[in-house]
Amino acid sequence: MLSDLDQLMQQRDIDSLIVPLHEAMHPSFRWLSRGAKITRGYVIKVRDAEPLLLYYPMERDEAGKSGLAARSVHDFGFERIFSDAADVAAGYGQFFHEVLTSIGVVSGATIGFNGDLPIQLYVDVVSEMEQRGWLVHRDRGENLVQMARKRKSSWEIEAIASVGARTESVVERVRSVLRASRVVADRLVHDGKPLRLGDLKILVSSEICRLGLVEDHETILSQGTDAGIPHSRGDSEAFVRPSVPIVLDIFPADRNSGYFFDLTRTFCVGPVPESLAVIHADVLEAFNRAAGAMRVGTPASDYQALVCDFFEARGYSTTRANPGTRSGYVHSLGHGVGLQVHENPFFNLSELNRDRIEVGDVLTIEPGLYFPDREIGVRIEDTLWVDESGMLRTFCQSDKSLAP
Repeated sequence: MLSDLDQLMQQRDIDSLIVPLHEAMHPSFRWLSRGAKITRGYVIKVRDAEPLLLYYPMERDEAGKSGLAARSVHDFGFERIFSDAADVAAGYGQFFHEVLTSIGVVSGATIGFNGDLPIQLYVDVVSEMEQRGWLVHRDRGENLVQMARKRKSSWEIEAIASVGARTESVVERVRSVLRASRVVADRLVHDGKPLRLGDLKILVSSEICRLGLVEDHETILSQGTDAGIPHSRGDSEAFVRPSVPIVLDIFPADRNSGYFFDLTRTFCVGPVPESLAVIHADVLEAFNRAAGAMRVGTPASDYQALVCDFFEARGYSTTRANPGTRSGYVHSLGHGVGLQVHENPFFNLSELNRDRIEVGDVLTIEPGLYFPDREIGVRIEDTLWVDESGMLRTFCQSDKSLAP
């Protein structure tokens, strides 16, 4: 929330943040600019004030649609500054200096930069700002805008819910194909033809596009040994096989708003091996234990510890007991979801992880167990949110069983 950003800036004595956009849209700019559809520009966020959007003239209409106060870069002498500058870094240093002083920020105040910035340029821009008397805050790895985006406003939760409903529609299309398939020898047959993983991947991609979503990264759709490696995308040429786990991990974003969703289900067509049924039941129990225990104000890492306790008691290896393990529970419990598919809160057990569960959090719970040598991988994942009463609620309605 924007108020959280003001608080973070106050705690660090930062007077203003400069968030540039150089062609490639990034979450910090998208969030602070209210999704302005421009290709170059700058957001200036003065503490306790609404963001100011700076645009180039050919994008003035799109900047105006943001609803923010918006001004042209030429209001601050952009052409003159860069014509006189010794180099590009000096130009930006002088440009930002004139913008800040023009809007009333006192020279010598502490400023910060945020966003996906070209390091080869901004290392020198920071020096140029310091030469002009500004104090530049060093984040030491913190991303203040991402930290402020952790708690979602009601309209953001509605946007994510919309992506979630469409994501579940895509998953249901995959389920329907699997349900309609027959087992013939060592493969599934659909509409009289052997079904390949690539056929399902094409279906997923086309449905994502049809529903106004985009695949930021290729959807995970894997089976057997590949399902036992959590982020294996799977072999598109492979025939879909019976009696092995099929992992579908789908994380599209809305084409317009940029908000993500994340959902994983594990299926098995045909007779389910007893070993797979037991592992799936344990993963589902871990999911339910974590979801049932989660409370506002508690460290997110507590729930990673809870799931490690459960799995270790069942005899599975975990990254807590064996950090290098490639079988058992090999990843963290989940992550936040928003304008990035992975954002705060994080659940890892690192001493550096200080994330707590808060009202407005949107997060995933996604325990899994993996045994590539046994051709087994199971993961179950919902995206959930913490409502105003502090209750954890899921966006997901789809069944979590192995049966498609």
